[in-house]
Amino acid sequence: MKRLRETQDDAAARVVLDDESRKAIDGLHPTLRERIGVQWQHRATAELRVAGVFAGVTQGLFERGADPKVLGIAARAVSDEVRHAELCRAVSERYLERTTPWPSHGPSPMPKLARAPLALRPTLHTLAMGCINETIASAWLEASLRDATLPLARSVIRELIADDIHHARMGWAHLASGFVSKETRQEVGGWLPALLAAAAKPWTLKGKLNIPEGVPEHGVPSESTTLSVARSTLQNVILPGFDALGVPTGAAREWCARTLET
Repeated sequence: MKRLRETQDDAAARVVLDDESRKAIDGLHPTLRERIGVQWQHRATAELRVAGVFAGVTQGLFERGADPKVLGIAARAVSDEVRHAELCRAVSERYLERTTPWPSHGPSPMPKLARAPLALRPTLHTLAMGCINETIASAWLEASLRDATLPLARSVIRELIADDIHHARMGWAHLASGFVSKETRQEVGGWLPALLAAAAKPWTLKGKLNIPEGVPEHGVPSESTTLSVARSTLQNVILPGFDALGVPTGAAREWCARTLET
């Protein structure tokens, strides 16, 4: 049977160090080159952790029910994010000039919603990942691509963003589907602050980058760019999106005003 979409499992083999990228990387100060490589290595770990979250999201949707297209995106997102981890690991090797180990195993950052009704948790987890995390990630990758000049970085970012946009659609499609009732949408509104704390606030924390000023041409945005993209995406895309689909955002807007760093 012909695949509907090529998975391109041999991700590392496709991270080719072209002449332009090689010259630019070789021209870096050794310390900066090391820091960029380590930053891409950190991304590999983050991508793998996200794969674990999508595994939990997929299980919840299977158990509670979802549109087949939503299930398909969620299930495929697990392998997508594993592939993303391999891509980022391979990029880190091009900078570090040494073998970068596969990210170590560890817990997946699934939002802790112990007080939420069991029947509601799969929907909350799906919205946290799709409507919030992957929507912000897509906007951040778009900004990364805009400022990146290195062919190596641009080729990898293009692949990441193509998948993450699809992952974001999963959340919005589930929320708009018949599997989420009007009453459930109202209930979700009360849980938005908890979802934002789990999925949006990490994007706004300072001190996460080992290169705060960034190296945009190498696909590493500055800390200020990351903060700006996260906030603007929340204000101009995510909250209006929830409003449009009948989810009350009053509590979420209060959380943003009270919690997000200025």
